[in-house]
Amino acid sequence: MNSKLKLALIILAALIVIVLAVVLISVLTGGGEEPGEATHPAGESAPAASGEPSAAPSETPPPEEPTVDPAGQNVTTAAIAVGGDIVMHTGLNTEALTGEGTYDYSPIFGVLPELIADADYAVCTLSSTLADGAEYTAYPLFRSPTSMAADIAEAGFDLVNTASSHLADSFKDGINSTLDSLDAAALAHVGTYRSEDERAASGNRYMAEVNGISVAFLAYTCDTNRVPLSGFEYAASICTKDYLSEGTEVDYELMDSDITAAREAGADIVFVFMSWGEEFATEPSSLQYEIADALITYGADVIIGGHCRVPQPMEMRTVRLDDGSEESGFVCYSLGNMLSCQNDIYTDISAVLSLELSLDNDTGEASVTGVSYRPIYMADLYDYGINDYGWHYRMVDLHAAIASWESGSPWDFLTEDIYRDMVTALASAHELYGEEFDA
Repeated sequence: MNSKLKLALIILAALIVIVLAVVLISVLTGGGEEPGEATHPAGESAPAASGEPSAAPSETPPPEEPTVDPAGQNVTTAAIAVGGDIVMHTGLNTEALTGEGTYDYSPIFGVLPELIADADYAVCTLSSTLADGAEYTAYPLFRSPTSMAADIAEAGFDLVNTASSHLADSFKDGINSTLDSLDAAALAHVGTYRSEDERAASGNRYMAEVNGISVAFLAYTCDTNRVPLSGFEYAASICTKDYLSEGTEVDYELMDSDITAAREAGADIVFVFMSWGEEFATEPSSLQYEIADALITYGADVIIGGHCRVPQPMEMRTVRLDDGSEESGFVCYSLGNMLSCQNDIYTDISAVLSLELSLDNDTGEASVTGVSYRPIYMADLYDYGINDYGWHYRMVDLHAAIASWESGSPWDFLTEDIYRDMVTALASAHELYGEEFDA
């Protein structure tokens, strides 16, 4: 054999023996770690493997970890469902009457409980007063049964905005009884107050912890249906100094102060209800834009408009500040009527708005990170001469109703005329709100 080849074989054999010896020593002594395996100090055991529960020291479950978004940020999210105005016309009271002096509005809510069920928090606006013991009335002065409060709660709402133009329709006693009724139904509320002390204690806001995010709800109205609040001005959150006439002399100092106080109280998100604009106008007025820009400048993240009775556009709006920086907020200038039985054009069209709020737990910054809506429609069988169906008014999901007809399995109450009107209503909702937000 060649001497060089013989030497190479001897060296190779020696290396193999050394490697085998190292492996044998490692096995016998228990040394070495698998790649990625953590080392634990003496006396400590390794945590349970992924997917296996570890023993809990007590029955108290550990706190939920904040959501981590795909970008790796430490983010908490919350979902808020927003409904429009509940406008208590006489037809709704007639529909809800179940016996002498007893009312049940829950069937009229129709699909609404389903649409808000997945939200962490749900809010709406009451455009009426609730007061028992007298005749119930509608326009021009709304006075409705107190049982409406329990039905709002049963539908799944958590908070009611009472700062509408009809807040004083039953005068001071009506403000008190409305709030008493909401309290009895375990509904939070913002916008009206029984006493000066109550308003001062609240800071003219309602603070809610929504899935770990602190939300300050504020509410303002530009008018009171020309009902004076003489001697009890404190009872309502009014943002104009000429609320008995034009309602255009805006008290910006009040709103700035309220939002600043809400931030100082720890609000991550400031949510503002506004009763403003012209009834039946499908476009915001210049004053609505002016107020919206001011609120965003002061720090509002969400502005939800009412009073107009019809849908108006929604948008993410950005305002440039004096120092050149920018602030943004989501604005729906009018959600329109949630519950009503008005016959004016567009008054039967509304939406349930879904807002996603996000809080970056590392920076403390919070914002609106998702917006969508589901178009809804008040089906009114009186309009079609149908009087033998068992009901006349129901809130329906426009997409679902239209889909049932087009699938060949229409809902029982649907006729070709109702279907055509719903198709028209959906097109109007897209035109007025903006189709891009339709869920």
